[in-house]
Amino acid sequence: MNKFLLLMVLLIIQPVAFALQVKSIQDNKSVLIKISAKEQSRIFVYHDRIAVVRGLEGAYDLKKDDKLGDIYIQPTPYYQQRSFNLFITTEQGHTYNLLVMPLDVPSETIELKPLSPSHLIASRWEKNSPYAETIIQLINAMVNDVNPDGYAVMNLGKVKPKKISNCLTMRLLTLYRGDKLQGEIWLVKNEGKTFTYLRSSDFYQGNVLGVSIQNEGLLPFAETYLYRVVRYDD
Repeated sequence: MNKFLLLMVLLIIQPVAFALQVKSIQDNKSVLIKISAKEQSRIFVYHDRIAVVRGLEGAYDLKKDDKLGDIYIQPTPYYQQRSFNLFITTEQGHTYNLLVMPLDVPSETIELKPLSPSHLIASRWEKNSPYAETIIQLINAMVNDVNPDGYAVMNLGKVKPKKISNCLTMRLLTLYRGDKLQGEIWLVKNEGKTFTYLRSSDFYQGNVLGVSIQNEGLLPFAETYLYRVVRYDD
């Protein structure tokens, strides 16, 4: 295969690989999604399954994958250029209002990412083990990028770092929000020109219940992850 043909193949494949909308959404809040006007679009909920779908009668055709908990939606001809609302309830008890906008575009997959925890399920997970063990399990879940049952995981994007000493800053990256516990992933950076040693005790303030540091010794301008569990009340 020559380079020209390889480039053509890559250009053909690439758009398909990125045909995904990710929509972060809170319970009982509305979010805009865009679907194909003439093809089926797949909708699924991250770490959950869609249980009930309600919407304007006659506005769409719907197929449900009962095994995966996904739905496939396509607007009827009259609504191919008209928006409509779709109300979704999940098995974990989340309720979402989707403002659906059909467009003349290829079919995409829409992922709904919960920003609200499922308190009932998260509470069961938190009470399933002794208190200290639960804190350790939550830290391990953050380290291994695992979502505890019922938890909402929120990547915060660009957050301004906090200065915690003359040479150290920490920036909050991710929240793991449950029923009474919240996990936090921080990026700690040594802004100074000398080696710095981090002590877990320095990060126990207020409602902090547990701390784990990836690397306790930081070279100049080096970074490390800090995992923290705090008491949380919604």
